[in-house]
Amino acid sequence: MGAGRDLFARRKDGTERLVEIGLAPIHTQEGILALTAILDITERRRAELELREQQLNLVHMSRVSTMGELAASLAHELNQPLTAILSNAQAAQRFLAANPTDLEEVREILKDIVQDNSRAGEVIHRMRALVKKGELDIMPLDLAALIRDVSLEFDTHLPPVRGDKVQLQQVTLNLLLNAFDAMHDCPPDKREIHVRAARDGGRMVEITVADHGAGLTIDKLEKIFQPFYTTKHDGLGLGLSISRSIIEAHGGRLWADNNPDRGATFYFTLPVSSFGDDRSPAHG
Repeated sequence: MGAGRDLFARRKDGTERLVEIGLAPIHTQEGILALTAILDITERRRAELELREQQLNLVHMSRVSTMGELAASLAHELNQPLTAILSNAQAAQRFLAANPTDLEEVREILKDIVQDNSRAGEVIHRMRALVKKGELDIMPLDLAALIRDVSLEFDTHLPPVRGDKVQLQQVTLNLLLNAFDAMHDCPPDKREIHVRAARDGGRMVEITVADHGAGLTIDKLEKIFQPFYTTKHDGLGLGLSISRSIIEAHGGRLWADNNPDRGATFYFTLPVSSFGDDRSPAHG
């Protein structure tokens, strides 16, 4: 017997095979007999594991690809706290050189340096988590905090959803980057993106990312989710395909539609976390 729910049967040649065992009662004059069926599922389980590994590789490749698009944003985010640290350090040197030394001012400067260092560290931590390859880390999540971590302030009283934080942030970030790209040719004062989250029935939460770009032709509304289909010159065509796979693996849906006036909206749903979950919501 194997560990957990896996059962193994040993062949005459000594090899072990993974099996499923089914039992069915048969009523006879002698009493109740059990009909036993043993199904060899070794190859099926191997194929499932290989498929799972391929899915993880695709998701990882998508995250690495996204990093190229995030390079400029990362440099900007790190530049702000690093510049502030340098300015504060130079100011502290001036205060220390003064006679008399204003120690209270130096304490405040050191406090600012510590805060800016924490900001820079958090940026690096989030980027490392984004490109980290591994299994899903499913837990109850505060959806508002998850979206806020990606790019914007988002405050609403929503129930927690159950999912992998990094992968769901990847989906949200992918949709935002696509929205930014869709409005590349729009005048700056017309570039608006609306991100909303609301209950969708009793057991789901729906998240929408709407842009004011040119929208999508009817044939593109479904093609954009196909692997390797892209409208970008330097795109791989995997972002939306993998995003849909991630959402479906979480028990939700991902789709797109044109807005009545201008632009397009991407929607995805996620199941509400069960009341009996033993882990508290994971905040960003």
